Amino acid sequence: MSTALRSEAIRSIVKVVLIDRLQEHHDPELKTFLRFRRFKRQSKSQKKPKKIPHAISLARVLRKLSLADLQQAFADFLLVILNDTEIAASVDGKAAKQIKDAGGKPILMLNVFAHALHVHLASWSVQGDKTNEPGCLKQHLGELFEMFPCLKLLTGDAIYAQRPLLEAIQEYHRDYLVQVKENQPKVHAKMVEVFKGIENTEPHHVQRRKKRGLEKRVLCG
Repeated sequence: MSTALRSEAIRSIVKVVLIDRLQEHHDPELKTFLRFRRFKRQSKSQKKPKKIPHAISLARVLRKLSLADLQQAFADFLLVILNDTEIAASVDGKAAKQIKDAGGKPILMLNVFAHALHVHLASWSVQGDKTNEPGCLKQHLGELFEMFPCLKLLTGDAIYAQRPLLEAIQEYHRDYLVQVKENQPKVHAKMVEVFKGIENTEPHHVQRRKKRGLEKRVLCG
């Protein structure tokens, strides 16, 4: 199959999957745009509408595609919607408990989320890269920024506060925001020294998150 035909096939598959997942929103404009509708024919002469394939049919097709192909197709789709809008994303490692490796252990995945858009951007297997979370992110920075050139800021917890990774992010002319904890004494001491004497200001944005009945305030700016 030629590259052009392969790309078109992947785009069509992603379109089918997206509309299947978005059915719950009942957005008629979206359904019309994607050329799928669920309605009954009023008469036998009326043209039979296109129906969304069953989940089993989608699963059979998706098994034949690689994760890289799907991620690239989704990135192309998202970039059209974003239209050069700059975005920020957070990076976090999560164990995929429903997916086991050969030894029966959950697979640790590195995930990139654009929280403001409520969109998952990309994932990679940490074990597959035979490294840790920061090392996995460093290996895939080029791929990530190539898929999403509008991605300008990466955020993460204290595990990502490592010089090789942060220097690599800077080489791509991107910004980063990571936590620094007191169990990193040298880095923490330098941070305290840098911000010493700077007047405290109110944050530009406060986001409240609730988890298990507990509220957490996230300050930005």
